[in-house]
Order: sequence, then C-alpha cells, then structure tokens
Amino acid sequence: MMDWNEKRIMVTSCGGLGDLVMFTPALRRLKEKYPSCQVTFLCRAHHRGILEGLPYIDRIVCIYRGKFLGRYRSVPFLWGLDAVVFTDWHPVLLPFSVLFRIPVRAGYGRRGHSLTGCLTKELSNNVFASTEYAALTQSRVIAEALGISLEGDMTGIEVSPPTERESRLVDRLLEDLGVKQPYILLTPFAGLEQRNWPAGTAREFVHLAEERYGMPVVVAAPMEKRSEAASISRHSLAGKTGVPELIELVRRASLLVTPDSGPMHIAGALGTKCVALFSKDLPSRWAPKRNCIPLSLEMECFPCDDETARKCPHVKCMRDISARMVLDACDRLL
Repeated sequence: MMDWNEKRIMVTSCGGLGDLVMFTPALRRLKEKYPSCQVTFLCRAHHRGILEGLPYIDRIVCIYRGKFLGRYRSVPFLWGLDAVVFTDWHPVLLPFSVLFRIPVRAGYGRRGHSLTGCLTKELSNNVFASTEYAALTQSRVIAEALGISLEGDMTGIEVSPPTERESRLVDRLLEDLGVKQPYILLTPFAGLEQRNWPAGTAREFVHLAEERYGMPVVVAAPMEKRSEAASISRHSLAGKTGVPELIELVRRASLLVTPDSGPMHIAGALGTKCVALFSKDLPSRWAPKRNCIPLSLEMECFPCDDETARKCPHVKCMRDISARMVLDACDRLL
C-alpha cells in the first residue's frame, strides 16, 4: 500500500453541489490518514463556495465553462501532481496528465474513445451503479484510485462555514423581507427541470404551512425563476443568494423543503430538518441520513436517468407529490 504523505493528489468533480459534498467524508479521512498529503479539488467555478474553507482541502481549482479558454485554465495545476482521480470525463485534462507524467491517472474510460488510454487505472466503483449512500461509494472510489483503504463512518458530510460577512448579508436579506422569526425554507427548483416541484403545488404548500405553523415560508431560487418564486411566496429571495448565503439560510431554517438537490445536501451537512422530494433517483443513494424524511412515489419507471427524465411526458413522480403529503412529513419533523 502506497504512502501518500508528501504526495499531491487531485480529485475532479464537475457535477452538482451534492456530488461535491459527497466527497467530503472521504477527503477528511484521507487527510487524517496521510496528514502531509496535499489535496486539490477541481470543480465548476460557481460551486467552489460549497468546499472553500474546509481544512482538509488544500486548494480548489475551477473550470470556467463558457469563458475564453475556460477549460484550459486548470491545466497548469496538473504540474507536479502524483495522482489525479477523474470522477468525470475531462478530454482537455487527460492528455495533459500524460504529458506531465502524473504517475496515477484513475478514472472512468469511454468505450472506443482514444483518451481512455490516458488512464493508468479504470475505476470499477461508481455512484450510479450502486444503491448505497453516495458518500460511502465515493470513499471507495478514492480508495480504489489510490490503492488504499479508507475506513470509518462516511455519513458525516460537510460544507464550508459561512463567513461573518456572509452571515450579515443574510441578516439584511431576511430583514428586507420582514422575516424576524423562525422560518421554513423552500427551494422548489433543481438543476434538472423535471425535478422541480410545480409552482402551483408549492404555492398551496406555502399557504397551508404558514397557516399551520405560524412561520413564514422563505423561497430561495435562481434568478431565472424569479417570477415563479414570487408567485409561490411573498418572501422570495430568488436571485439574491450565492452558495455561501444559501448555506447560511439553510443553517438558520427550522426546516427545509426541497427536491433532491444541492440544498438537501447542505441540510444534511448542517443537521437542518429536511423534507426531500425524490422523483428520478434513489433516496438510499442521496438522502441525508439524519433529520430527513425523503418522499418518493416510486413509480414503475423509478429510478431513471437524466436523459429518460427529460423525455418523460408527464413526470408524475414529482408532480403527484401533493402539498398535503409534504405537510404531513413536516408535521413529523416539527
């Protein structure tokens, strides 16, 4: 078994926020086992706030999609590495990892693709081939890639703690909404349109929840969903929060209601009570292990992948999750 002390390791993940968070238990354990190794994490630029400041990640390198030479800006950071764990496909970085003579280049090959030959090791562990909790599978991915064992509890996911400045910004945002008491946070939109909770159902939930619990329901959403968010709740922060502010909003919330998406994983990391709405994917793989009630209708076609979901004519797995179902789950947590 190789000693990774004094070695430089890069892990790549350009998926969603949840994909990044699921690496944190394994990276923490890696650093505990090899304290002098240097861990670099590569992700999308707008996601770096989810990991920035975690003590066991020494450096974050970003992919700037849509910007001039955005995919090439990370190439210099390959120099001097001892291992790269490619958990996603990087056709720009793969040949440079060979050119820079990185000894360990582990990842997932593509059948018939010439760049698969850039890998020194093809990984067999894969989150989407397992029904187990994703953080556990990711620990096996890193262990397989580096030829080591990573033992221990892998359910303790983490996110970056917000700074005092970010906390003050959330103070102002809530003050502007007139929200001074405890609140429920609702994030009805996900990265995939078919995983969004319909605005009409979300609006009904807001009415029922505010009446039952006497708490405002604050909606967080991306800028492009501003009009829909405003139709769901008068307490809308659509387009006003980055990742750090979202973390602080989740931390303060009495409860979070969300589809299977980034905010759900943030709640899992912070211990915030959460009702998670699952449509196309497995709760066993993604749902937080504590303080979470996952709701899933488990249709005959469940689970499915993103491509299948995009072609689905009805998406009943999400659209048929009613406001009353969610309210009943909230009752069990509040």
